[in-house]
Amino acid sequence: MDLRWKRLNVEPQSIRQNELAAALQPIRFLVLAHVLHSCMESGIMHELKASPKSVQSLASVLKLDERRLQSLIEYLANEKYVEKRPDQTVALTDAAKSLANFEPWYTLLVGGYGKTFSELSNALRDHDYYASRDGASVGKGSCGISQHDALPMTRKLLQWTSGKVRTVVDIGCGDASFLIELCKSITEIQGVGFDPVPQSVELGRQRVIEAGMSSRVRVEEGSALHLPPLEAEQVEPCFLTAFVLQELLEQSGRPSIISMLREAFERYPNAYWIVIEVDHRPADADIMRDDLGLAYYNPYYLIHAITEQRLARVSYWKELFNEAGLAVVAIEYPDPAYDSLALKVGFLLSAKSADGGVPR
Repeated sequence: MDLRWKRLNVEPQSIRQNELAAALQPIRFLVLAHVLHSCMESGIMHELKASPKSVQSLASVLKLDERRLQSLIEYLANEKYVEKRPDQTVALTDAAKSLANFEPWYTLLVGGYGKTFSELSNALRDHDYYASRDGASVGKGSCGISQHDALPMTRKLLQWTSGKVRTVVDIGCGDASFLIELCKSITEIQGVGFDPVPQSVELGRQRVIEAGMSSRVRVEEGSALHLPPLEAEQVEPCFLTAFVLQELLEQSGRPSIISMLREAFERYPNAYWIVIEVDHRPADADIMRDDLGLAYYNPYYLIHAITEQRLARVSYWKELFNEAGLAVVAIEYPDPAYDSLALKVGFLLSAKSADGGVPR
């Protein structure tokens, strides 16, 4: 008998193999998520998707340790994400190939928030403790996911401006991929992106150059509460904050958001403002029983409770906009074929008219 158990005068509980295997499944999937993200980030997925390769060749191309890579391949083969061929090459299975479209979610949740949950105990004990995150990965992953929800919503909301907007100012632009794609799809507009994370600004500038958009998109370091004045030709912009007000709400408070919005519209009275946020409904049983609710929004809600972010209900945001003197011109949701839960919501805002209504 283990001496520790003897000292406690407690017999070790008898555990059956099937019970142990079932209990360890969450750990299995924790490890699997990190491994798959690493394969995406390191280029392993990309190289094997292009063509099957030997472990030696893969290690040489990506400058990886061959012995450790071999262990990784054995792990992935056991999880059925790669198959080892008779010619000593390794190929992706269909399950692995299908993950290519979902890399941004891994970048956000694993790369950006992977270490967040390791600090959960500290966050639960101390209200003033915020779990850490990788800001650059959060920005990059968020921009990638936005291609499927926030970007289409923003395009629809801009249609309500009847072509009046010529400049979109993306506050918290991440790696600028969102802003670049928006400007590509609407050739009449130019883009200005601001982000407080230097790594994101550097990556954003690289993305702009790679996309050949230097004449129409620029990226600068800056925060929502300290934006520099816009150039003269950008006097009627549409500001954009996609999943940014949730940060300001926790870090700076409601009055700061109201002050920011008021000051922007005092400076640019004919401007518009697009806000993309997530409705906070973690206790809605119907939503959280949905597969997407459990797979994405359930961890998303928990993440935002322990980091420097605070989610709110749609009704809360409407009241805040009204207090700031703004009118909600239009509201959009993601395509229900992609996400039918209608938790992500986009608002188009403008200054109220003298009688309190929408001025245009």
